[in-house]
Amino acid sequence: MSDELVVLYQVQQADTDLARLRTELARLNTGAELKAELAAAENEYKTILNRHHGTEAESRALELEIATLQEKKTKFESQLYGGTVRNPRQLSDLQEEVGMLDREITKLEDRELELMETLEAQRSQIAFRQQEIADRKQELGTVLADYAAKSAALSDQIAELEPRRAELAAGVSASLLKRYEQIRLRQNNLGIVKVNGGSCPGCRIALASELLKEVRTGRGDLTCDNCGRLLYWERPAD
Repeated sequence: MSDELVVLYQVQQADTDLARLRTELARLNTGAELKAELAAAENEYKTILNRHHGTEAESRALELEIATLQEKKTKFESQLYGGTVRNPRQLSDLQEEVGMLDREITKLEDRELELMETLEAQRSQIAFRQQEIADRKQELGTVLADYAAKSAALSDQIAELEPRRAELAAGVSASLLKRYEQIRLRQNNLGIVKVNGGSCPGCRIALASELLKEVRTGRGDLTCDNCGRLLYWERPAD
């Protein structure tokens, strides 16, 4: 049984290493957060760009409308001051029409100034988002390259250790291995512990003196009275 415990403890060491490697692999930065930030920045950029295109379209339409009204105003002013119209009623109507056009043009020009300010602000937002997207892409590229390298190295270590673990497990009886696995599932991946002193390394509780004596004999069915982990005593080398 003693030799079997030696092998089982080696299985535990392999399981501990595998758990550590898998945890390290799971904790690697996959870039998921950066990808989400990049997607959000790109969506915001598209929204601002569409809004900017809408503002540009409104500005062009406004310029055309102002030009049309200016043309009408010029035409009426030519009639008003050109001497071709002498009827007082017609002159009064022309003056009223010119005044109305003038007010409308002023109103549209005020709106045009607002649009110019809006366009300038939107251009700044667009430039900011473009730089943000470029920065996120560069940062993401670095993170992905780092993840690819580290995950490949960890995966290689896992792939190398798994068959070694299986080979070791084959040297343990099915009943003992099953018991170990059941304990390991309950006790945070630790099914067997190596006793070096008077307490259980798994739960740090002192072992009864009689149990400690039996553990030193190399029996493989002995467990900690507190945590239930298998106890292994490593015989000193001759």
